[in-house]
Amino acid sequence: MVRDDKDDSNSEVVIKTLTPEYFDGARAVESGFVQTRKGFCFGLCPYRFCPVSKSEFEQIYRQSADRCSTYGVAVRQADQLVVGICKLRTASQPSKWDEDLLHEPSSNEMYVDTVAVTAEARGKGVGARLLNWAEEVARERKATRMVLGVVNGNPARRLYERVGYVETDSACFWPSCLLGRPNGSFGSVMMEKKLT
Repeated sequence: MVRDDKDDSNSEVVIKTLTPEYFDGARAVESGFVQTRKGFCFGLCPYRFCPVSKSEFEQIYRQSADRCSTYGVAVRQADQLVVGICKLRTASQPSKWDEDLLHEPSSNEMYVDTVAVTAEARGKGVGARLLNWAEEVARERKATRMVLGVVNGNPARRLYERVGYVETDSACFWPSCLLGRPNGSFGSVMMEKKLT
């Protein structure tokens, strides 16, 4: 079983599995990420006008302990504030319609649905640590590959490439319809990392 980071006085941030005490913080980070320059209907309707409600967020995670076990939170030790998230999905887990519209995981993969880090935590290795946590979870579940989609122009693509992801495919319609062009251009690419 993947263990949470040990509380280490030398580490400002620890990675933990989502539990109810972190629901509000995780939802805030996830909502902040989704609402930043993103909108459905090709970006014409900003997501900031329809934030994910507390009950909507909690519904899937309270009903599925398995979904919680594949949702990592980066928690700042000083104040227990959630400063990053990594939301994963497998083919066997319950999902929402919009998650499946972007990507339906195959039986041998771990899909990285969302990686988001707050502005004040960027550039401090939090994203890389969340991806390392994700890889541990995937290996524990016997996944043979990890897959993620990245919107064109997203600077996080450099991080994904640095940790071993490679481009496998491109997509335009559904990502553009659901997310618009948050980084100045429509479309996205799928990236994959083989696990050995």
